Amino acid sequence: MKELLVLRDLECIKAIAHPRRIDILKSFEKEPLSAKQLSQMLDEPHAKINYHIKTLYKVGILELVEEKIKSGIVEKYYYPTAKNIIVGKKVIDFSLDNLDNGDKKDMCISKFENMSELFYKAAENEVLQPNNVIEYSDVSFAESEINEINEAIRTKVNEILDKRCESELDEGYNLALVSIPILKKEEYNL
Repeated sequence: MKELLVLRDLECIKAIAHPRRIDILKSFEKEPLSAKQLSQMLDEPHAKINYHIKTLYKVGILELVEEKIKSGIVEKYYYPTAKNIIVGKKVIDFSLDNLDNGDKKDMCISKFENMSELFYKAAENEVLQPNNVIEYSDVSFAESEINEINEAIRTKVNEILDKRCESELDEGYNLALVSIPILKKEEYNL
């Protein structure tokens, strides 16, 4: 089982959007379940649960893990393909804003989405390690302090790149430093 599955197309999102399918996914614990077991747990007709399972299986959200023959009938057991399922942010890329205005906000969002996509891909391929999140601090910095931190990191990165040989690296990393402005409670749209 993978740690993370990122849904990147509308067919997958439509499959998981149905409330009963969410209930089905929440029903799994440590053991695979059959349609019959799920229909009993959720007090839903077997045919309806079977339909929802096939929809989730078709898009790769559930996987078939075992088949057992009971009283001459093949009973299929399913389990989610990942522990965590999230919807990729780039599935719907829609904006009424004029994209030709060169707005810095759009550029920042685009960079952040690209960074998130790289992070999700690394998580899906199970190559993330504890040292990949170098530092997270829930502290406040003044804008001048953030500029100072950015400059120090930029200087160090350039120093390392200047010393680097032309040889290829066996492994590589993208580096991102994100500073997020703190919002006042009334500014949150929750």
